[in-house]
Formats: sequence, C-alpha cells, structure tokens
Amino acid sequence: MSGEVRTADDFAWDLGAALDGDRAVRSESDALAGKVVALVVCGGIAAYRTPDLCRSLRRHGAEVRAYCTPAALQFVTETAIEWTALRPPVVRLGGDAAHVEQADVDLWLVAPASYSTLNKMAAGIADNAATTALATAIGRLERGASRILVAPTMHGDMLNSIVRASLAKLANLGVEVIPPRPRDGKALLPETVDLVAAVLAAAAR
Repeated sequence: MSGEVRTADDFAWDLGAALDGDRAVRSESDALAGKVVALVVCGGIAAYRTPDLCRSLRRHGAEVRAYCTPAALQFVTETAIEWTALRPPVVRLGGDAAHVEQADVDLWLVAPASYSTLNKMAAGIADNAATTALATAIGRLERGASRILVAPTMHGDMLNSIVRASLAKLANLGVEVIPPRPRDGKALLPETVDLVAAVLAAAAR
C-alpha cells in the first residue's frame, strides 16, 4: 500500500461522446449500406464471438439477420445476438416462414460453420431453421440472387475426406470458402476483421 488517498475524482474517466442509443455502433464505412447480411451461427465454441461479429458488420452499414442451429445456443445466447444484431435470431421453424422469406438477403455468412452443418448443406438436409434457410439460400445462389460464404471451424481430426468432399461440392455450387485460422491442429475461426474483410470483398463483386 502506497498510503496515497484516492478520491472519487480519480475514477471520473473520460468515456468520450455517447453514441445515439445504447446499441448503436461507430461507423467505419458505408461499404455494406443497404445490404442485408444473414449470419448463420453453428455449434462450436467459436460461436461465442458472434455478438462481436454482428456489431462489426453493422459498423460497415449492414443490416444483420442471424440464424442459429440448436447447438449454437449452447455457446451464445439469443439475448446477446438480439442485442448486437438489433433483432432476435431465427432459432426455430415458425408460421412466419422467416427461414424462407429471404428475397432481400444479399449475402450469407456461415460462421462458425460446423462439420455437421457443412455436410448437411452439401447433402441437402434441412432439419432445423438454419439449415432450412441455407437450403433456400443455395437456391438463390444458383439463380445468382445471393452469395454464400462459409468459415469452417473444427478440430483437425474432423477435417476428414467427408467434409472436404462437402466443401468441394459447395464450392462448385458457388459457395465461397473462407480458409480457417490454423493453429494447434485445429481449424479456428478467422479473426473478426478477416471475416468482415471477406464479406466486404464478396459484396463488392
């Protein structure tokens, strides 16, 4: 202990000017202004980074709509996604057909893209709200009406011939595969700035 007496004024930090609303973000560009980005979150520990990714996309002007697989909600909460994306994520099939009403979605980003969801996409399996939405997205991709990016994440032992064949099939359909961040024998989710850069590049094409 230094013996120095602290006062309340010592903790009156300058936090800068407040933004317009608690969920507002500071703009970095308008590169995605007017664009709707559908973010599909799959099961995996990297899903905890989804809120930061939502806000980062919004900083470039995107409207973000999130879809979650059931497994994703073991790693990130609906509340956290709603707070950062400004709308609740689609987590189940419902009467409002949110999983197929996608005419205004410009780009899909599946991040993290799990082993299960990648193989389901390639096999045409639509067994939850997220995979059903992706089935529709592939149909739109085939018509040139949307783009799809996937960011595979998994343990290296799971990067087997099955999922690699699925990735090749998806790539041949026009799905863009974002290479993982390799480390410690794992395919890790790229840094948020790199995911956003991939979205910006795809949107510009």
